[in-house]
Amino acid sequence: MKRYSIWSVTRARRVARRTARLLAVTLWVLSALAIASAQSADEQQADPTKKDEASSQQTDSAKKETSTEQSKSAKNQTSQQSNSVKSQDSTQTKDAAQQKDKRGGEFVIAPIPINSPALGAGLQFVVGYVTPLNKEDTVSPPSMFGLGGLVTNNGSRGLALGTRLYMKEDKYRFTIAAGKASINARLYGEGRRAGDSGIFLPLNTKGGGLIAEALFRFKKGMYLGARFQYRNLRLSIDRDNSDLPPDTEINPPPTLAPIIELIGEELFRHRTVSIGPRFQWDTRDNTLYPRKGFFLDSGIDFFTEGLGSKFTYQYYKVGFNKYIGFRPNQVIAFRVMGCGASGDHVPIYDLCLFGAFNDIRGYSAGRYQDRRMFATQGEYRFTIPKTGFLGRFGLVGFAGFGAVGPKFTDIGGGDLLPGGGAGVRFRLTKTNPINFRVDYGFGKHGGTLSIGVLEAF
Repeated sequence: MKRYSIWSVTRARRVARRTARLLAVTLWVLSALAIASAQSADEQQADPTKKDEASSQQTDSAKKETSTEQSKSAKNQTSQQSNSVKSQDSTQTKDAAQQKDKRGGEFVIAPIPINSPALGAGLQFVVGYVTPLNKEDTVSPPSMFGLGGLVTNNGSRGLALGTRLYMKEDKYRFTIAAGKASINARLYGEGRRAGDSGIFLPLNTKGGGLIAEALFRFKKGMYLGARFQYRNLRLSIDRDNSDLPPDTEINPPPTLAPIIELIGEELFRHRTVSIGPRFQWDTRDNTLYPRKGFFLDSGIDFFTEGLGSKFTYQYYKVGFNKYIGFRPNQVIAFRVMGCGASGDHVPIYDLCLFGAFNDIRGYSAGRYQDRRMFATQGEYRFTIPKTGFLGRFGLVGFAGFGAVGPKFTDIGGGDLLPGGGAGVRFRLTKTNPINFRVDYGFGKHGGTLSIGVLEAF
């Protein structure tokens, strides 16, 4: 028992000494940490901008790396954007240059054979130049300058010069034309019955004229303006192509008496002068070869003695064309028009002429004429879907009908004049869609060959 107590006391002392040493080491460590912490606090209070060295270095290093990466990334993005902008600018510049090149001017030269019962056989010719007035203007259609002539074996001669201008992004449209001619033609008289009879008077019309038209756009696609006309003509019997007696004007044969009476006041020289309003509504995608849209053209010409005209009368005309392109190489076109002339005396050349201006093909212009007229027709246009020379050819088919009369209410079903036919097209120019047109139309009294430049309507 005594031995156990001594061992226990000895062991307790050893444990106490070890515990005291451990406590002393612990207190020393804690004191050292407290002193270091106090010194760090003093340094921070003395220089508040100074931070812990290790933490600051790590943070700065991380920031520098991040900043460097961001700078490199920004530079790369800026470089890419700059290259992209340069590429876009270069592409736009090239496109603009190509577009300007495509809008360059082109010459059109076309000899046009003619063989008409009224005018005889001969040659018409067209020399034109098609060009934009301002290559920076990509809205205006190309303007046209042209010279045309006519020579036939019945003695007809003619020469005309004209221009059609589109300006200021198609805000203004101007048309000016002047010409001089001596035309030998056939005059059948007035009305459907006169045309059906086939009796005509050989007539020479000689003189010159001027036409000027100015339009301005007041709303998208809509134009308003005025047209001026001046004509100084002399009408006489064509002695070179007939064997009529010298006193035909005074003592006409019974069959020609109605025609002589009709033009009695117009024989010898006289002037006709007019001015009147014009309205157009144009949504066509192309003025030379439309594939979509419509074109409404209307106007009134007031001929009056106050302007120097020999006769006082009015001439009205309205036309509406519609175009539907249902495939890249196919178009369907429709046209309807109406014409009217009123006054105490309307000259024979200002009556509504059936067959003129391709209304309706298949009839000689002037065989049917009267104070009222209407015509409507449709046309299918097909371009051969090939590249190269073959792709410049096309085919058309057309059909329509119309009539003339003293009043629209006097026109009945029996007065209708049907017509139809087919034709060939050949593109003359590379940039602008200008076609050489050859059509053969069938009418009530046979057929007619129609040759020209640009489409019939």
